[in-house]
Amino acid sequence: CGPPGGLPASLLLPAGPTHGPWTHPAVCGRPHVSGRIVSGQNAQPGQWPWQVSLREHGQHVCGGSLITEAWVLTAAHLSLGGHRRPLSAYFVLLGSISSYPQAGEPQELRAVAQFIKHPEYWEENNRADVALVRLAAPVTFTDLILPVCLPKPGDSLGHGTWCWVTGWGNVATNLPLPPPFTLQELYLPLIDTQTCNHYYLENSGTVSPGPVILQDMLCAGFESGQKDACGGDSGGPLVCDIGGVWTQAGIVSWGHDCALPKRPGVYINVSIYTAWIVNTIQGSAPDARNFSPIPAGIFFPGMLLVLYLLGDTLVSLGLA
Repeated sequence: CGPPGGLPASLLLPAGPTHGPWTHPAVCGRPHVSGRIVSGQNAQPGQWPWQVSLREHGQHVCGGSLITEAWVLTAAHLSLGGHRRPLSAYFVLLGSISSYPQAGEPQELRAVAQFIKHPEYWEENNRADVALVRLAAPVTFTDLILPVCLPKPGDSLGHGTWCWVTGWGNVATNLPLPPPFTLQELYLPLIDTQTCNHYYLENSGTVSPGPVILQDMLCAGFESGQKDACGGDSGGPLVCDIGGVWTQAGIVSWGHDCALPKRPGVYINVSIYTAWIVNTIQGSAPDARNFSPIPAGIFFPGMLLVLYLLGDTLVSLGLA
């Protein structure tokens, strides 16, 4: 599935210091398999255990990332449910290296219980293109199913930081990923907001009254194009290795076709929305009034695993 206007995309983060993930490192962002390919090729099982496939009537439509045992982070423009399709038409595939795994291959499937868009999502300019999916039943963490860490509120990475984007989207404009539909990984540098905005305004054929790249967006890619996220990658994660812990910096949001020169992929900056994510999960949890905030890596049966430091931390940061 693609973003508004049929233009799926890639990556970007504003410059600034990085202070590490706003999570306990014992569980999130620590895959049990290592080894990377720097060219947009096949990933290996367990390398990106938070990657999920959002599916409509059994077909892969978009990506997402597991952030707790029962919640997935994705893009708001996917618009699950509502007038388009009932939520019962959607499922989430986890623990698979293929978007269409064969019988007997590792995989977990969960129905979608809830789809929550950010209240400030604006389709016309893709602002606040972030959403949460609540699974109908929680998953059990394994070597193939683990959550990704989230950044601290307001944290940002500098221009030129190299990160990874993963997905099962098209391998080129209008060219679907061929069988066996193996998850693809791509290593890309972040591009500063000013440069990215200049790229998009250059030779655009229109006069924009304001910036195209908004304050809640990030970009990543190359001036020459060639490597990019594409259709079907939307909603998926852009992750960066911060002190040995994989942290989700961005959500694949939009772009102009795929891998065109001076048209890098555009991502939603997750750090802008960390507090909203935390508060939404707390407010939507069936037993939200009964559990205390806990750091990632500490699991108490019967309680929702939350991958962030909550409560007093939010207050100290001025976010609650």
